[in-house]
Parts: sequence; C-alpha cells; structure tokens
Amino acid sequence: MARKEQAADLLKQGLPPSQIAHQMGTSPAAVMQYLCLKIGEGDLRRSDIAFSLAPELRSAVEEIISETGSTSLGAISRALRKRGISANRVDVGIYIHYRAARAVLGDMYELVRTVEVRLHNFIKQAFIAEFGDDNWWRSGVPDNIRADCAALLEKDPEPADEPYCYTHLINLREMLDKRWSVLSKYAPKHLLNQKKELLERLLRLNRIRNGVMHPVRNASINEDDFEFVRVLESDLKELRVHMPQDTEPVPLSEQIAAAESSTPVRELVTTVTPSFETKTPSEQAATPEQAESSDAAD
Repeated sequence: MARKEQAADLLKQGLPPSQIAHQMGTSPAAVMQYLCLKIGEGDLRRSDIAFSLAPELRSAVEEIISETGSTSLGAISRALRKRGISANRVDVGIYIHYRAARAVLGDMYELVRTVEVRLHNFIKQAFIAEFGDDNWWRSGVPDNIRADCAALLEKDPEPADEPYCYTHLINLREMLDKRWSVLSKYAPKHLLNQKKELLERLLRLNRIRNGVMHPVRNASINEDDFEFVRVLESDLKELRVHMPQDTEPVPLSEQIAAAESSTPVRELVTTVTPSFETKTPSEQAATPEQAESSDAAD
C-alpha cells in the first residue's frame, strides 16, 4: 500500500495527523502532504482532516474561539491548558486551519449534493425494477409530485430530459414515505427497519440544505449539523438497488443433509436368495465325475 493511501485509511479510521505520523513513523508535515494529495485526487475532503480531531476537543476549541474572538494557535493552546485539556499542538493548529467556513461549507454542499443524488437515483431505479421502464413514472411517483415536476418542466426555458429531474429533496422524502412498501424491497438491509428515523433525518437534512443553498438567509450551520450530514452520507453509502431474492441461499451443510435424507438407504447385506442344486449335463461336464453323476441321474 502506498504511503498516501495508508495515511488516508488511518484518517478515515479516526486518527488525527499526529497519531498517523506516529503510527507511520514519519513527521506530521509528511502526513499532511499525503493527505493533501488524496484531497486533490478526490478521495478525501478538507473537512475530513478537520473532523479527525476528537469531538470534545473540537468543542473546547470552538468555545475558546467564541469567547476570545481569537484563532491564534498559541492563545488557544494556553486556554486549553488552563482548562486542564491535553491536546497535541499540531492537531489543534491543523483543525484551526481547516475549520474555515469556506472549506467547511464547500464540503457541506458536496455532502448534501451526494446524499440527494444518491436518493434520486435509488428511487428511480427501484421504481424501474418494480414497474418496468414504461410504467415506473406513473405507477411509482405520486400524482402530486408528477404534477409539480411537469409544471416546472413546462416553465423551464432550458428543460431537462425528463420531469423526474425536477424533484427536490423533500419530494424524495415524500416518495420514501408513501412508497416505502415498494422501495424498501430494494433498499440495503440495514435500512429496512429504519423508516421513521430515516424520514426524520431527511427533514433535518432538508433544513440544512436550505441553509447551505440560500446563504443570504443567514441560516446558522453549526458543527453538529456538519457531523450529522457526514454520518448520514456514510450511512447511505450503500443506497443502491439491491434486487430481492425469492429464496435465501441454502447453506452447504443443509444441502448435504437434504441430499442424504433424499437418497434411498441401501442395505449393507445383499439379500441372499436360495439356490437349488442342479445337475450339470454330461456334455457340459468339466470332469469325468460330473459326467458320471449326470448319466446316473438320467
């Protein structure tokens, strides 16, 4: 495994840069080089580095910044020590750098977009799997959503390829609610018993989305919101159509047991049928004694 992949994997496991450096036997500066390369390749986000700092430490840093108005690493480190909080100075400095609004909100937009697109694609593909290419739109999508999408398509001076492209996140949530009996058949197993929780999470996501997409409304996006979206995106990573199976695969041990039970039991001892002694015809006799015996019998 290349060093940059190793550093990225350790970050995804929740290790901050200082611990990654210790585990890899290198410097924090080298680790940050590896991580920045992975950000450039699209495998990591800048916020992934910021959120590698422990939640309680992030909260303490944010409280100090809020109270003092300063983002000076020295001032924040001294304030942490006064509170009896032990923290690696390098990790705190990296967090201060990557917590900037332009970095966090940019990643927030990307996370929200990823979740919305994933839901959008899953619902359509599940309806196609259930109703077919010709009927999924009418049979799957509720009437009111179809009407709204058709109206938006009609008003758009540069219309999209199909009305379904005009669904919003709140529409997707409504379809999950109203068509759960269909959609749940194609969802990952870990979501099957989480309808209520999923719908509540999507409501919160929609509020966060509106704040990100409409910044002039001055909606407050805090660290809890960002952590919520990160976790939701991770939980829905496997959200794609899983075709239902009519029967579960039978374990090999059960297949063997079934085969043995269906095979007729053979007797270990062959049935012995009585044989009667017969005389050998003289012309077929192999010895003079057999010939004489045959002639005497005649």
